Amino acid sequence: MTNRRVAVIGTGLVPFGKHEDTALEDLGIAAAEGALAEAGVEPGRIGAVFSSNVLGGGGAGQRILAGVGVFDVPVVNVENACASGTTAVHLARLAIEAGQHDVVLVVGAEKMTGKFQGGITLDRTDRPTLLGLTMPAIYALNAQRYAHDTGAGLDDFAEVSVKNRAAGARNPHAMFRQPVTREEVLGSRPVADPLTLLQCCANADGAAALVLAAEHVVESRHDPVWLLGSGLASGTTTGPKTEFGTSRPSALAARQAYAAAGLTPADIDFAEVHDAFTIGEITSVEALGLASPGKALAAVAGGELSLGGRVPVNASGGLLAKGHPVGATGVGQVVELTTQLRGGAGERQVAGARIGLSHTVGGGVATLDAIASGVVIAGA
Repeated sequence: MTNRRVAVIGTGLVPFGKHEDTALEDLGIAAAEGALAEAGVEPGRIGAVFSSNVLGGGGAGQRILAGVGVFDVPVVNVENACASGTTAVHLARLAIEAGQHDVVLVVGAEKMTGKFQGGITLDRTDRPTLLGLTMPAIYALNAQRYAHDTGAGLDDFAEVSVKNRAAGARNPHAMFRQPVTREEVLGSRPVADPLTLLQCCANADGAAALVLAAEHVVESRHDPVWLLGSGLASGTTTGPKTEFGTSRPSALAARQAYAAAGLTPADIDFAEVHDAFTIGEITSVEALGLASPGKALAAVAGGELSLGGRVPVNASGGLLAKGHPVGATGVGQVVELTTQLRGGAGERQVAGARIGLSHTVGGGVATLDAIASGVVIAGA
């Protein structure tokens, strides 16, 4: 049997933050057990596991599952930079849709505390990295190019941080719950011109998990959210023709997801997008078709992308407020989609939410415009 509908029937979350005394395995176990309990599924019913992790070393999924009691099933460890979690959800959806499994567990876990001094660096064998290029610098270059091409003011990127920190103040699971002003954002420590500290996400620890099931497994006691489509694309080598200030891989992944779901950007009620840096939200929103090219920054300033606006983006607070445990982020976004589509998001609830989109894009060696970008579309 093929092309079966796929539902989220259970979610688990260890809020992102600094869990200095908690091991990676324990973070993953807590999230997975929470998802299984919510779904009412015994570990022995899981047909396969997709585990996303970037920094935890080999066999992270198996190490987590040993503590959950899931054995003798296929375990796929996924590492696709910041897009790892979204990639895991994408692969799990395809496996159920194709009839390979009826019930699948997706778990994303990351432990970043103590691993980096400041920002994450790129592959240390990459020549531009050896010359000092870092992820903030790459995003800063995109911000400079975007401003040059659109006429936007460099200070205006601060409005993304203001919006998302205000949203994080409404999210009890956010790492940062204090609103900030434009002046505070612009006055924070410079990182890579024009980006300041409050325009950059924080490294974090945390975990998230999902139990996905084929439609015939869904029972009346469940409150299912349907995975309508997903897409995944990789980047290409940068060169003279590279369009900086855009997110080409994200546009490719979005095209796949919309086609699979039979939807268009106009159908999206809200979105959780990759805002590791303020410019990241801007280029992502345009790549996803949620704002016209060159218009996303004006949409932020005009309130179109805020809660109550035309299409709320990062009503959870996004990575800027929640933190960014790279392997867990994409799975956590789908937990947020599920919460919103069930109507359980409290103060951050998007009114009338019926269709939501999540998106991540993973950086990588400086000679590629991205390692990967993934998009998931879900509906109530």
